[in-house]
Amino acid sequence: MLDILAVTAAILLLFLLVYLRTPIFIALGSSGLVGLLLLEGPRGIEQIPIAFVSQLESYALVAAPMYILMGEILAAGGLGRAIFRFAHAWLGRLPGGLGVTAVGSSTVFGALSGVSLSAVTVVGRMSVPEMLERGYRPSFATGAVVASGALAMLIPPSLMFILYSSVSGVSIGALFAGGIVPGLVLATLMALFVLTMATLKPEIAPRAEEGITWKQRLDAMVKVAPALILIIIVLGSIYTGIATATEAAAIGAIGAFLVVGVFDRALTWTNIKKILIHTTQISGALLIIVGSAFVFTQMLVVVRAAEALTTFVGGLSIPPSLIVIILLIIVLGLGCLIDAASLMLVITPILLPIFESLGYDPLWVGVILVVTLETAVITPPVGLNLYAMKSVVPQVDIGDIIRGALPYLAIEFGLVILMVFVPEIATWFPSLTAT
Repeated sequence: MLDILAVTAAILLLFLLVYLRTPIFIALGSSGLVGLLLLEGPRGIEQIPIAFVSQLESYALVAAPMYILMGEILAAGGLGRAIFRFAHAWLGRLPGGLGVTAVGSSTVFGALSGVSLSAVTVVGRMSVPEMLERGYRPSFATGAVVASGALAMLIPPSLMFILYSSVSGVSIGALFAGGIVPGLVLATLMALFVLTMATLKPEIAPRAEEGITWKQRLDAMVKVAPALILIIIVLGSIYTGIATATEAAAIGAIGAFLVVGVFDRALTWTNIKKILIHTTQISGALLIIVGSAFVFTQMLVVVRAAEALTTFVGGLSIPPSLIVIILLIIVLGLGCLIDAASLMLVITPILLPIFESLGYDPLWVGVILVVTLETAVITPPVGLNLYAMKSVVPQVDIGDIIRGALPYLAIEFGLVILMVFVPEIATWFPSLTAT
């Protein structure tokens, strides 16, 4: 009975601190410490400092700062605009061309940055004002960017997969491979939705009048080619077994420096200083969250929460697929309140044993959790991407942004349901690689 009361008190404290907008690392760490104190007294927290540090020594986490550095260098080189021009040169003449361009740009930029909010803000600043100027309906213009920006969480190299790997032990390379097919499926469905709506209702997305020459297309391709080749080298080295995901991250960071600093000559000492400072800030914040989340999960380990839930679920007389869907809906709801990285670190130790007991592959678990959390960041009323878009175009009403995101929310959650019944969507491609 004491265990239940202690865990309940810790969870309520966590939600209270989140509601009060306390930094998430403080919310997780303090609620976990309170729970441990209630459960075991001072003895319960004696080992926390050592365990905190040991958690940060995970080999998988070494990759995170390198991928962050790679994305920061490429972004500093003006790659976002180059990607947008490249996508517009090839897709701009289609119905809803700017919307399709935004989806394509977010997909590519997401693969380079791995951060959803970055994709929304960078692509949003370039595409949404132009769409509005050309007469696009505000909800239609913002919806495409809000949703496709979330693909950065799924399309490799993804920080979310690195965090899942650090907790679950699943190969980062296998997770990267598992994210490719769902990511491309979502990007294709989003682009087709924009194309279809613009064809059926041309008034919501007026078609571009100006032509695009082949010279413009080739010029745009040349400017973005080095970065695309770099991504192919990074991922290719992982999938062929030439390098581990951590080694490939270092290759990517060095390659990004060569692409932007040597070929594009877009790096100055001032830029380099800013890049290193920003990379350190992001990496430091991420690692503090990892350690704080470990404190909270340590409390759950003490009360054997995962074992208790696995036993409880095993005794239910309902289909495993229905249990999984219910759990994913709960994750979706939590993802609207707690940032995706923190939530991934907290729920993985709890849900992974349950899913495994139901016969699901740990690789599939990682991919479907990322897709679900990706769905959460565009879910009203508190999806982070919605408010990131609002900051980009403050003149657009938040209600329009939410309305624009709703169709994509259906697409995202539709894929989640499909993956429950067809897990091969996530596991097929990794089975072909050397990861």
